[in-house]
Amino acid sequence: MNNKNSIGFIGLGVMGFPMASNLLHAGKELVVFDINLEQAAQLPFQERVTIAGSKEELAKQVDIVLLMLPNSPHVKEAITGKGGLIETLSVGALIIDMSSISSTVTKEINEELEGKNIDMIDAPVSGGQTGAVHGTLTFMVGGKKENYDQALDLLQIMGDKIIHCGEVGSGQTVKIVNQLMSAVNLVSMSEGFTLGVKGGVDPEIMRDVILNGSGRCWALEDRMPVILDRDFDPGFTVDLHTKDISLALEVGKDLQVPLYATSLVHELFKTLQAKGDGGKDNAAVITLYEALAKIEVVKRNKAVSQ
Repeated sequence: MNNKNSIGFIGLGVMGFPMASNLLHAGKELVVFDINLEQAAQLPFQERVTIAGSKEELAKQVDIVLLMLPNSPHVKEAITGKGGLIETLSVGALIIDMSSISSTVTKEINEELEGKNIDMIDAPVSGGQTGAVHGTLTFMVGGKKENYDQALDLLQIMGDKIIHCGEVGSGQTVKIVNQLMSAVNLVSMSEGFTLGVKGGVDPEIMRDVILNGSGRCWALEDRMPVILDRDFDPGFTVDLHTKDISLALEVGKDLQVPLYATSLVHELFKTLQAKGDGGKDNAAVITLYEALAKIEVVKRNKAVSQ
């Protein structure tokens, strides 16, 4: 297989691997590149997979490239670094960056690509590994409407909600706002429940009440069951959420927007990392409050003083 009907895919990690797999299940042909060649060899439908030995080799075979990479420096290196996509992709090619990175960096990359007549949209995702596996991700897309329309078929294979947010960079901005709010949300719930349990109230009763009150929130609905079960195996890790909070602070600095709560939450998450808990589920932030309050908060049906 060596034709431009194929789709390029760079980054086959925890999210990228199942997303690429879903494209293959839908009948697409992929040219893939990852630093871990063994990972690429594990993809299904290998007869429709070409494993490229470099970004240049991949770019010569495709007109559309999807990226799912860890952070801003990785995306910059892949696109505008030495041997990057910008050097080899054809005029009119489209890059779909599904990574979660700085909106400022996204706009800078797009400006360079425009000079080479290469198009780009940013399409960060929400929904985690479970959403990636089941093809139920939410995509927040920034870019020209015609590029959004061109990418829609592929995004609909990997997700069930695709929202055009505006110009290039707007998808990343919305993702950053979402991650900022979910982190603050999680910390406020942890703080409140620690107070309530220290005051002698059963956490399950508190949850039932607040789910019907003005304190109702995503953290209470989605993360509190994890806490009640004392199950901090990831889901979405502290390390990844800390990265997203860092992006929010970076963009806030660029835009001269003060982010008071975000700064505090960032320090709390960094404290978890310093304790060696970066690989745990982000719900583990409650353990910081538990330790300070000297209680074992929120075990189902009981709270035990330490």
